[in-house]
Amino acid sequence: MSEHDGYPGAPPGWYPDPAGGPGQRWWDGYAWTDATVLPHQPPPPPWAGAAPPTGPPTETAPWAVAAQRLSNYNANGLVEAELRMRRMARVAVALPAACNIVQLVIWRLTANRYLALGHQFRIDWEYAQMHKTPPAYTGPNAVTPGSLLVNAVYVVAVIVALVWQHRAASAGRALGIPSGQSPAWGVGAWFVPVVNLWIPYHAVRDCLPPGDSHRPRVLQWWIAWVLALGIGVAFGITALFSSGGALALAIPIAVLDLAIIAWAPGIVNTIASAHQSALARETPATGVLQG
Repeated sequence: MSEHDGYPGAPPGWYPDPAGGPGQRWWDGYAWTDATVLPHQPPPPPWAGAAPPTGPPTETAPWAVAAQRLSNYNANGLVEAELRMRRMARVAVALPAACNIVQLVIWRLTANRYLALGHQFRIDWEYAQMHKTPPAYTGPNAVTPGSLLVNAVYVVAVIVALVWQHRAASAGRALGIPSGQSPAWGVGAWFVPVVNLWIPYHAVRDCLPPGDSHRPRVLQWWIAWVLALGIGVAFGITALFSSGGALALAIPIAVLDLAIIAWAPGIVNTIASAHQSALARETPATGVLQG
């Protein structure tokens, strides 16, 4: 199936049972499910009034076995798509924190530019109180070519990291790992105020199976990220009016960013390894060979 409407396969819906069953099977956008419907209810056979058989079934329905194989094949493809990004994702998830540290260095070298801009803000406020037009700003531009370049790298890294997150979440879902949100919502939540304080964390954490020993590291990474973001907002305001105050805030930001750089690549590796292990356990049972 080709990529369509944001899904790795066809959009959710009822499709002819690919396993050869008599009716239709539900495709949830990521994998075949166990839900099936018949085109019509067949008439009861002559032996319908006989006593039901006892004991366990002697053989699984052939289309159920085939459906499981197809589901595993789909999971194999999604895991492979995730693994193809593994090295790139390891760098991408750490780059935003590295960019933040570089921006702190740039600020320290150009702190006077921010103070000049803050001074202009004071003048604008005073003139606004007097209902007068403030003089035009003639100070240096706080935005430098270096900071623009770092911002560009930051944006590219975020895009790559989000593509990896979607692929990892899709693979986890196809492998049967429970998740509280769809892969698309896990990515989109990053851009929604308030909910972006916890939904993205759950989306990344749920790429790992419940009870996985590495889940606490995801929480540590997320707390460091949220704290660095919150202190960063305070830093941006303080830098306009006090270099000393901004420096006091820059130190914990740099420490948190270093923690993110140390933890984030390991989370990518852990999720990839968990998905590979889950796929390896399913393959012998279904007869589907990994590519």
